[in-house]
Amino acid sequence: MTLLQTGTNPANLPFPFLGYSLLIILVCAAALVKVYRKWHKGRYTQGFRAIQGLIILIALRLISFLFTYYCWQKDPTFTPGLLVIDQAASLIGIIIIFWLWNFPEPSREADPIFLAIVILLSALVVTQTIFVPNLLDGLTGSLSFWEGLSITALVINLGLILIRKPNLWRYGLFMGILLAIGSTLSLFSNSLDSLHLAQLSAYPLLLLLSDRFPIGDTPSSTQTLNEDKLLLRRVSVEHDILTLIQRLFDEKDPDGILYKIAQVTAYLILADLALVIDTPDRHGKIRIIAGYDLIREEPMQALTLDSKSIPLLSNYIQRGKMLHIPASSTSRDLSHLANMLQLSKPGHLLAAPVHISGANKTIGVVLFSPFSNRPRTKEDQDYIKILCKLFEAAFSHHLVSQDSESESVKGTIRELSSKLTRLNQDKQGLKEEMAVLSRNHQNLLLDQDALEAKHNQLMTWGNSLQRHLTMLIDLSEKESTEALRKYISVIDKEIQEIKDHKPPPEVVEKIVSPQTTIAKTADPDPDSIRPAELQEAINSCLENAKSEIEDKELITKVELPDDIPLLEMNHALFQEIFSFLVANAILENDTGGEVIIQTQLYEEDKTQHFAHIKISDQGQGYFPDEIAAVLNEHLTKEQQGKLSQVMTNLFVTKNLVENEGGRMWVESKPGEGTTVSLLLAFL
Repeated sequence: MTLLQTGTNPANLPFPFLGYSLLIILVCAAALVKVYRKWHKGRYTQGFRAIQGLIILIALRLISFLFTYYCWQKDPTFTPGLLVIDQAASLIGIIIIFWLWNFPEPSREADPIFLAIVILLSALVVTQTIFVPNLLDGLTGSLSFWEGLSITALVINLGLILIRKPNLWRYGLFMGILLAIGSTLSLFSNSLDSLHLAQLSAYPLLLLLSDRFPIGDTPSSTQTLNEDKLLLRRVSVEHDILTLIQRLFDEKDPDGILYKIAQVTAYLILADLALVIDTPDRHGKIRIIAGYDLIREEPMQALTLDSKSIPLLSNYIQRGKMLHIPASSTSRDLSHLANMLQLSKPGHLLAAPVHISGANKTIGVVLFSPFSNRPRTKEDQDYIKILCKLFEAAFSHHLVSQDSESESVKGTIRELSSKLTRLNQDKQGLKEEMAVLSRNHQNLLLDQDALEAKHNQLMTWGNSLQRHLTMLIDLSEKESTEALRKYISVIDKEIQEIKDHKPPPEVVEKIVSPQTTIAKTADPDPDSIRPAELQEAINSCLENAKSEIEDKELITKVELPDDIPLLEMNHALFQEIFSFLVANAILENDTGGEVIIQTQLYEEDKTQHFAHIKISDQGQGYFPDEIAAVLNEHLTKEQQGKLSQVMTNLFVTKNLVENEGGRMWVESKPGEGTTVSLLLAFL
């Protein structure tokens, strides 16, 4: 096989094989230096990936250059093995280059495929040049074989560029076309001169790799003259830094600390949007637990999304690493977050981990610049690292404060226990009264209807107390002191109504009659020991509130599926919970409004069955921060003491639902009404 000069000339090495390789090495080295300088300035993830690819490309070309030079010095005859090495280096270089152009971000699907192809081609070259030289006389040692593979790889990669259209894709397309022309001409001319010339023309386009992800222009000479002004533009001068930090450390509420972190980050590093995200849960869900919009100067609502939709971000936060994605990146993380946050252009993304040692978990602080398009340089990354250390200290301070308050919590529990004892005594008194009624029932034969009504009423009171006792015990085990206080006030009101009830005089005469009867102990409430029947409980709550609904001329709409399974919660507790929500809907609605009750059934993996129950009103609604404050179970006593009846019902209901393993959330907009959602498991 004679493709190039094969004579003996030890003094002058052939330019096509060594001269052009040296030029390509120099071009790749220049591209590497340019990419490294840009990466060092911004530390973006795609820059490090480009550095890896260029290093592999330089190493490949350098190995080919040194191997050719060594073989030429040892044996001046130019052998076919050197031709195969040159063609294989060109093919592997094409694969690496288009791996960089098509997949600037890590890809779990594409990366293993490209790596396997490179390893396979390298193994083939090593085998036929070192271990089995006879293969050089066959198909794998021919020019048509290697150029055919090169043209095939170029066609596939050009198609990928047209489909994916990464940043600066036109330059990548132009580079591929040049290489494809060179490979085609070499195949038809049976000479490598055209391929080498095409490579010398195309490889300088690698210098554009560093321009794919701009992170901001270098400050002009007029900007760098006054460093103080530059500093003032990089940090906030409109807010007192010490005041922000003091509020962060004085915050007692864990959720409040998260919102303070987002706010402090937005102000101190001047981020248009600052988010605080949690690590994925066991279902693969990621929650944006807090956020702050610096442009509008308002908090953002929480969101939940799938961790698979933001693989880079979730992976980096879990591993405790910082992530920088430029605005021009084609990363799925950036596009999906932009859709979730309803941003037409998300801007640069910068994420940093915050490790909470006391809670043994890691959260992430994520910055966006959709409006200002502010770049994130290495100085910004160093600055947010310092902020993350500050946030970790704030969390540690909060956890220590919580531990110091444990004794006061224990005292509150003891006080509640004494109240529970008094409630048991009241319950026992009611049981004794029921026994008296049972012993004297013979005296009420003349007015049997009145006696039965009284007996049923007393049974209802006893059952109600039994349910209250069960719920109070559950709340005390959860150590939700303010919920206990609020619920006890509801019980006190109900007990007072019982005491104020006076039976008719004729009934009193029969009760105080000297005749005695056999005592009969009241049976336990069957509703508290059987699973909840959803439809029956909803109908019962609406029937009990029928008079209030008719007084306000409200319209009730109930949408329930057929054959609803039984809930894990007991029937009495669910009916008690739903009565709070119905009462809220009646209070919130104006005259002529609607109370809408909807239920949907869900089945997940054939192991989890749950119901999504929604009750909506058309009242005035609330702002998100009002709802968030009420649903936070760590409000102070002073804050909870100021709650309205509606907010009290929401506060107690949330504690009861979560104590049974369910979930409750509220969606409300001013002027549009409120929707309360329950998520409860079936048996």
